[in-house]
Amino acid sequence: MLQLIRDKAQSWIAIAIVGLLILGLSTVAWDAYFSPDPEVPVAKVNGEKITSNEFQRAYSQQRARLQQMLGGADISQFIPDEVEFKKNILKRLEEEELIFQAAVASGYRVSDGLLAQQIRNFEVFQADGQFDSELYQQWLRSNYMSAGEFEEMLRRDVLLQQYRLAVGATSWSTVQERDALLKLQEQKRDIGFVTITAADYLDKVNVSDEEVRAHYDNNASVFSTQEKVSIEYLELSITDISKDVDVDEAKLEEIYEERKSDFGVPEERRTRHIMIEVAGDASDEQLNTAREKAEALLKQVAEGKSFEKLARENSDDIGTANDGGDLGYLSHDSMIDPIYADAAFVLGEGAVSDVIKSSYGFHIIKLEGINAGQVKTFAEVKGELEREYRSHQAEDKFFEQGEILANMTFENPDTLEIAAEELGLTVASTELFSRDAGAGIAMDDRIRTVAFSEEVLLQGLNSQPLELAGDRVLVLRIKEHQESSVRPFDDVKAEIVKTLRQEAAEKMAEQEGKSILELLANNNTLETIATERKLKWNHPEAIKRISSAVSTDISRKAFRLDHPEEAEPIHVGLRMGSGDYAVIALFAVLDADIETVEPAAKQTMLDQRQRYYGASELLGAMTDMRQTAEIIEYPENF
Repeated sequence: MLQLIRDKAQSWIAIAIVGLLILGLSTVAWDAYFSPDPEVPVAKVNGEKITSNEFQRAYSQQRARLQQMLGGADISQFIPDEVEFKKNILKRLEEEELIFQAAVASGYRVSDGLLAQQIRNFEVFQADGQFDSELYQQWLRSNYMSAGEFEEMLRRDVLLQQYRLAVGATSWSTVQERDALLKLQEQKRDIGFVTITAADYLDKVNVSDEEVRAHYDNNASVFSTQEKVSIEYLELSITDISKDVDVDEAKLEEIYEERKSDFGVPEERRTRHIMIEVAGDASDEQLNTAREKAEALLKQVAEGKSFEKLARENSDDIGTANDGGDLGYLSHDSMIDPIYADAAFVLGEGAVSDVIKSSYGFHIIKLEGINAGQVKTFAEVKGELEREYRSHQAEDKFFEQGEILANMTFENPDTLEIAAEELGLTVASTELFSRDAGAGIAMDDRIRTVAFSEEVLLQGLNSQPLELAGDRVLVLRIKEHQESSVRPFDDVKAEIVKTLRQEAAEKMAEQEGKSILELLANNNTLETIATERKLKWNHPEAIKRISSAVSTDISRKAFRLDHPEEAEPIHVGLRMGSGDYAVIALFAVLDADIETVEPAAKQTMLDQRQRYYGASELLGAMTDMRQTAEIIEYPENF
């Protein structure tokens, strides 16, 4: 079971994890003026902190994920309640912490070898299909992370997935259940029907002026225009500021010299190892037993036995054992465990270490090769340095100008012009928008909420600075305000006439359908009545639940009917979403023959049920963990 879980953790799980990390790690940090202390807790789970920094990272990842799904569109309109959105993110972080604590308590671990193998397999770190340490280091620098930080995050995420898979794997679905569901899924129904079209009755409908006026008077709210406002605003963004940053090449060269080591490809060493795993809470007796086993293996290596063969047969690192313990070329920082790295970097090529003890157990290391480190030239990294320089300078200027913007719009609450002149900004404006919807920046519900606030709308003041997406800040005020009002009768009269005629036509179609149902009660057939009334009779081949032969309304209704008794069809009327009326006859229910169902379809159904039950098991386990956990939230910190 654990082997299956680990195998899965090395494939799609790892790919998903690095994808999410990439989406969220490139956000810009805010200083204390705009953001809380990154170590301030937003929650504690059994005493373990979830920090503001962790929360902001998860928040940015989720927004980036949604934006990617929507093709880069502004996602604000799809987040109607920002507070609830943040609460859901915090709940997920709490549950991940609970799962992590449960996994650790249950003895789940991610070995160095497994983690290193996953990192090597990420396509983002590969060149020509092979792991490229330079790409890895470049990615870490661009995301402001050390190798240790990234690898610890990855280790944690893999551990979470292992536990989830383990809990889900305890569920199963029976073949009998599968077959019963397939019979329902593949079931067919023999139906016939007629449709009475409402549009055919429109010419028979007359609507009086009195009826139109009464409808208008009784439905004033329907014909009311929404309250609307337009705003003018000032916006600061790091992106815009960075375009105006002057780049001093001498300064770039100075930075290059200071950070030269950052642009080097570090020395890499290819090692093999044999690991004898030891639990963190192992007893002295267990430690001694493991050490003795490792020393016995070292003796066999010294006697000339194949290191690779011994690793395959004895190493507890399942990520590398099949490859003879080969970890590939890794830098010192990428070796994850510092004790292992230190031991590997003092070996000569071809040498074998003594038995060493790391946090994962005992290792015997063999050094297979060395790739010497190199340093990129200034010309090679100039572009990267320029981007970083612009970004850092823009951030500093952004925070400075943000304070000026906040102060000047507060000190001059009835205008944006003074702050605009001081900062060299242009006052922008929007079209009219309502509380519920808008275009441009008014698509963001936070903008609409502030615009319709008492301070801005009723008192006519500038808003407080509003942070958008971490690298933008905005101050707004009302430009124009339109009160809600009822549209004049003459403007909506034609619309009302059309509505009343349609409603009347639909009632007439329904009455016709019900009269047909009364005739069917007297042993008439639906086909005969359709012919007599010059209605189109439809009798398609037996349909499945999803069928292109009939409308969704009709198929859904047909599959909700009981089985007909003997040869007597069941008849039922249906007012359709289009306003038309259908009379349906159900002649027979035809269950699927399981023997004719494709094996692939059977396996798919079985897999679906197992995933469903697995998700239910995990949900139940999470519910139990939350009930017994001590969770304290600090809403003021997120």
